[in-house]
Amino acid sequence: MIRALTSDDLDQFASVWRASLSLYPEAFLLTAEEGDKASDEGLIGRFLLGQSFGFFEDGALLGFVTYRSGEFAATAHSGDIGPLYVVPQAQRRGIARALMEHVFRLCLSQGILQLELSVDAQSTAAIALYRALGFVEFGRRPRAVIMNGQARDDLLMMYMLDAPNPRF
Repeated sequence: MIRALTSDDLDQFASVWRASLSLYPEAFLLTAEEGDKASDEGLIGRFLLGQSFGFFEDGALLGFVTYRSGEFAATAHSGDIGPLYVVPQAQRRGIARALMEHVFRLCLSQGILQLELSVDAQSTAAIALYRALGFVEFGRRPRAVIMNGQARDDLLMMYMLDAPNPRF
């Protein structure tokens, strides 16, 4: 079941999110140490910055995605995705795709025309998922992050929700 995350989900979200920072540090901007220092108020603030949705099975949070719409009238037609995460034991079950398709439907109902995201250029599984969903690369951000002294690029990807023959 997919539903909006609320403050009642804070403990589960915090646990899953903090574990993700340790397991996949290249996928997030925060380090595990920074995540451990984040307050509950800060995590709740993450929910309020956008619309966060969780995939639940038997009451357990198995994945989440956050979507933020354009802040101003001139950017109200677009949205930003991230983060998207599925716990390791639930990966390759279609949960990430289901979360993204949920966001696609929501965005269409709100008149959003395009979604954008950035992804580590070395995250081949994530890039494959986004391409399978219909996202296309439109740029590259060199040295988007520097982790352990190593520069990492991000790919910038976009999905046009109003394109003919959407993939969802």
